[in-house]
Amino acid sequence: MRIVVAMDSFKGSLSSMEANQAVLRALEGHEVTIIPISDGGEGFLDAWIATHAEGTIIEENVVCLDGIQRVARFGFEPSTRHAVIEVAETAGLTLLAHVNPWRYSSVGVGEQIVQALERGARIITVGLGGSGTMDGGKGLLEALGVRFLDANGAVLSTIPHRVEEVASIDWSGLHPRAREVVWRMSSDVQNPLIGESGAAYVFGPQKGLAADVVKRYDRILDHYANCFEVDRRALPGAGAAGGIGFALLQLGAIYVSGVEEVVSWSKLEEQLEKADWLITGEGKFDAQSFEGKAPYGLARLANTHGVPTLVFTGQSDYTSHMESGIVAIFPIVSRIMTLEEAIWEAAPLLTNAVQRVRHVIEKAPRQ
Repeated sequence: MRIVVAMDSFKGSLSSMEANQAVLRALEGHEVTIIPISDGGEGFLDAWIATHAEGTIIEENVVCLDGIQRVARFGFEPSTRHAVIEVAETAGLTLLAHVNPWRYSSVGVGEQIVQALERGARIITVGLGGSGTMDGGKGLLEALGVRFLDANGAVLSTIPHRVEEVASIDWSGLHPRAREVVWRMSSDVQNPLIGESGAAYVFGPQKGLAADVVKRYDRILDHYANCFEVDRRALPGAGAAGGIGFALLQLGAIYVSGVEEVVSWSKLEEQLEKADWLITGEGKFDAQSFEGKAPYGLARLANTHGVPTLVFTGQSDYTSHMESGIVAIFPIVSRIMTLEEAIWEAAPLLTNAVQRVRHVIEKAPRQ
């Protein structure tokens, strides 16, 4: 059989390429095409470099979300002067031992942008996802020279971000090249910045925001947004990555679907035209998966070509989703275990799960 394997990352456990390799080990004897995938979060940069022959990886020191300086990567294509930045490299949850949405900053993303600008970037694409920040993109803008002032006119710190104290914004020091580039933000979500579908309500809890302060934090972000001259808080993607999307929209960014972006790089549709099955998955397949995350988007694409999809995941309340072409969803955990054990054993668990299923799909060829 001809099988396309396009696994998203299992956050905190497996990258897209590691998950793809785990599936591949279970499919010996079949014609398998591996596609690195991302919805804008973890693996976005790897998916780009795997599909761009002229692309190079730049490694530089930056201050990450917790104030610790680390070496982080971004992509650069000299011929097009296109820079590709993955938020998770410098502001990712996976960098943290403890979550703290009141402290952590997106400054490292901004520092990478400055590095790209200094290399002459004319197009900057930022992959949003997997972030541990809730600073509304304040740190990103600070790295570009924007100053945030409190009610007394004093410049606010970057870490902790002190978004709740912002009273006015001084744009006079903005990096001179920031207005000359084409800004693009690639994401799996279209949530606004505020409201019940906004950053605090939807993403705050997974970043450590206590349930009893979600409403308060939403009001803080609303006040923060009021300090900008142009109201972009309701635009699609403004709430992505704890509001980094909002900051990029202030710079003039256009929103693009992360899944569609990666699909366009990989020529996935050409592979699907001759495939019998698509195998995809992610760490948790839940209601948010239907809001633009990679497995759902890929399944819908495969369905247009008459290719059925199997989803392998760490956790799901769903068994299938026939409307999108997902004929079955398989949790990979095969016995009672702790979350830590599941994360540690994710690769062999995934391989074993696919092995259990392969004998079924071998008897059910494409119609």
